[in-house]
Amino acid sequence: MSKRLLFLIMTVCISMIFSSCSYLNIRDNDNSEENEYNFLDSEDDVIDVGPVKAGVLKLYSTIPDMLNPIITNNKYVRDYSVFVYESLVTLDKSQKAVPLLAKSWKVSEDGLTWTFHLEENVMWHDNTPFTAEDVEFTLNAIINSPNSSYKSNVSNIAMFSVVDSKTVSIVLKSPNSFTAELMTFPILPKHYYNGEDFATSEKNNSQMGTGPYKFVEYNPGQYIKLKSNDDWWRGEQEDNSELKLPYIAEIDILLYEKSKNDVEAFQGGDVDLLTIDRSLWTKFNGRKDITMKKYTSNKFEYIAFNLSNKILKLPEVRQAIAYAVDKTKIINDIMPGEAIASDLPLMPDTWLNDTNAVFYNADREKAKKILEESGWKENNGLLYNRINGVNTALKLEMLVNEDNSLRVKVAEEIQKQLKEIGIELNVKKVKWEDEMKSIEKKRFDMVFIGCQVTSVPDISFMYSSETGQLNVSGYKNPEVDEYLKNIMLENNEEAKKAHYVKLKELIYQDLPYLGLYFYNDAVIYSKKIKGEFSPNLWNKYYDFTRWYIPVS
Repeated sequence: MSKRLLFLIMTVCISMIFSSCSYLNIRDNDNSEENEYNFLDSEDDVIDVGPVKAGVLKLYSTIPDMLNPIITNNKYVRDYSVFVYESLVTLDKSQKAVPLLAKSWKVSEDGLTWTFHLEENVMWHDNTPFTAEDVEFTLNAIINSPNSSYKSNVSNIAMFSVVDSKTVSIVLKSPNSFTAELMTFPILPKHYYNGEDFATSEKNNSQMGTGPYKFVEYNPGQYIKLKSNDDWWRGEQEDNSELKLPYIAEIDILLYEKSKNDVEAFQGGDVDLLTIDRSLWTKFNGRKDITMKKYTSNKFEYIAFNLSNKILKLPEVRQAIAYAVDKTKIINDIMPGEAIASDLPLMPDTWLNDTNAVFYNADREKAKKILEESGWKENNGLLYNRINGVNTALKLEMLVNEDNSLRVKVAEEIQKQLKEIGIELNVKKVKWEDEMKSIEKKRFDMVFIGCQVTSVPDISFMYSSETGQLNVSGYKNPEVDEYLKNIMLENNEEAKKAHYVKLKELIYQDLPYLGLYFYNDAVIYSKKIKGEFSPNLWNKYYDFTRWYIPVS
């Protein structure tokens, strides 16, 4: 073979190789699930050899009013405060209160006085020691700030005092065994404000904390820059790693006008992490260049029964409805992956509710049997019974706000499911204001509504006949009230959990509300970020100090 021919063959082969690579790279821009070649020009071509101290994490925020996490109106600033600030107590993945700046606490026998003992060797970012006076300062700041989002956390505090430099005493107005869970607000440095007016101080546009990241710069309308705190008091690891936490060297929080599409910022690679609306999930499902993690939100959907209604005051009717409604089918058919079934406004898979199973599993035959044994008979396809001497048809009406299309779909599915056991349900779509008026005047049979639960697992807001602000069913059970009071008094974890078990049994039996589901939320992450992602309601950035970004 001549050298010229050999050169020609080699040239053609090389050309074919580069053409093939170009073809694969073109396919890599295709977002279809069939694309198997994302690794060719993505972030994943960086070899991951484990944690390193490097990298910049880019996050999204709307333009803030200020950077003070206690009095800001910007939810992003509050979320990002975990990077710079720390609280006395934090919540773990199971919603249990665990020590942070407070290393321990004890409660008086009457449940009114809580004494918090603080960590010894904590420094503010300017190397000033953290003391009990900082806690006192922060409590005063929240109490005296009319619009603080943490106002409810301290509303039950009657007084507080500094016992010594590392001890704070808090006296409550009434016993609340969830007081530790309420101490999750960021602690601010007293010396930093140095007697300035807290509400108007220019220092509200800079930050100083005790946390794993230090504030570096705020460029209004552009960005907030943070850098890792190499002297962080919790930076030493138990595994004696040479690398101190946190691993990621810098966090850049990019600021956008409210009209700016946060999804566009993520799609363009400008930000590395985003909480996304459920309506956008299908856009990201199956993508190999991102990681998506779902978690239970605080949005609980349920149906309230009017317990003064002559039909619905009968427990057998409510129980039959509960067995007839197939929550799993509703979720799978109407909102697959977007919700988790739940009987109660208690977060599933938490220490006080360590299950995601529901009590009323769909069982139409059982529903029919309950009605039949209670004297309900069929006539021309409709059930009736004699109530207060009058033949009464099993016909009910459920209100749903017309502007919530998802609720309307679910309501219509429930209508079909109840029809299968002989209950005629009329779904009445009304304006939200009219629905609220009907609830207030108790002019409804059933009403489809929702609520947002707090990070504190106290369900008295729905089930207490004395303090239940959202007890729209008019539920009264003295035994339930007693358990709710005992829970607020009980500081022993095992005893508190036992009270909850008994409480749930009573509620399942009485069934004043038909719990349906909690919606899920989701966070999407760029593939360049490595580590364990465990977002939850109380901390979207859980364990973020162990995230890392491999370097090439």
